[in-house]
Amino acid sequence: MRAEVVHKIPKLEVLRRTDSEQVDLLRHRDRPAWERLHDAAERHDASVRAVMEALARAGIPSTCVGRDAFRGPRADTDLVIAVGGDGTVLDVSHHLRTTPMLGVNSDPATSVGYFCACSSQEFEVTLEHLVLGVISRMRLCRIAIQHNGTAFEYPCLNDILLTSANPAMMSRYTLAAGSRSEQQASSGIWISTPAGSTAGIRSAGGSVLPLEGDLIQYLVREPYVGKLVRYELLRGVRHLHEGLEVQSLMQNGQVFIDGPYITFPFRLGDTLTLREGVPLTILGMDPALRER
Repeated sequence: MRAEVVHKIPKLEVLRRTDSEQVDLLRHRDRPAWERLHDAAERHDASVRAVMEALARAGIPSTCVGRDAFRGPRADTDLVIAVGGDGTVLDVSHHLRTTPMLGVNSDPATSVGYFCACSSQEFEVTLEHLVLGVISRMRLCRIAIQHNGTAFEYPCLNDILLTSANPAMMSRYTLAAGSRSEQQASSGIWISTPAGSTAGIRSAGGSVLPLEGDLIQYLVREPYVGKLVRYELLRGVRHLHEGLEVQSLMQNGQVFIDGPYITFPFRLGDTLTLREGVPLTILGMDPALRER
């Protein structure tokens, strides 16, 4: 077995790289805030060391890289270990096709770690279960995205937010679900996988879907209400192979995939086609965390 460890970059390190003056100001003007960032970075670094040391004791060859430098596993990699939180798991998942992933929560005090199998303190036992072949495996469906007929490079594991680039502006589009379609005006659309059905779409009033189901859910956010307008496609659940399609009627629409960092413009006449993607195999995930 060969493993690749991919870890998040602590917020303090990001600040040091991008704005060292702000770090200095924070240290002197808001010592408690600086200490929180410093302590979180220390806990994370200790977690990465613990994971690497456990792999070494088990005799498993491994490499370690920050998530900002990870572009996909080597051909001979058997397992990718994401050390961080759910954001790290989501980021790493975009670069995986068939290689399984195991998530390690590097800071359980501040992170739920919904997709994670264990903390760094529990990692050695989890690794033993993996070697013995008794760790759970889950197949999580993902959404394959086409933008104007061209396949987008990353699959979606959690959710897609389609909206205006300006949050104060109305989003206008045509939503098509099979043979039914309608033009709508709203604050945008949430679209989620089963894994993502407990995230933003749930807070907006969506349904929690069976975790390993091959389903896609959509929910229109704050639809326009008027005397001459009555929408029918405000929410729904479909099989992924049936898919969804949205055409932009906006000059400045925007699509966000699995959070705020993967995004692209959705301009007038653009189309977004959503279909079944390559599923992700994730190890040791505890479905009970969905209810916490």
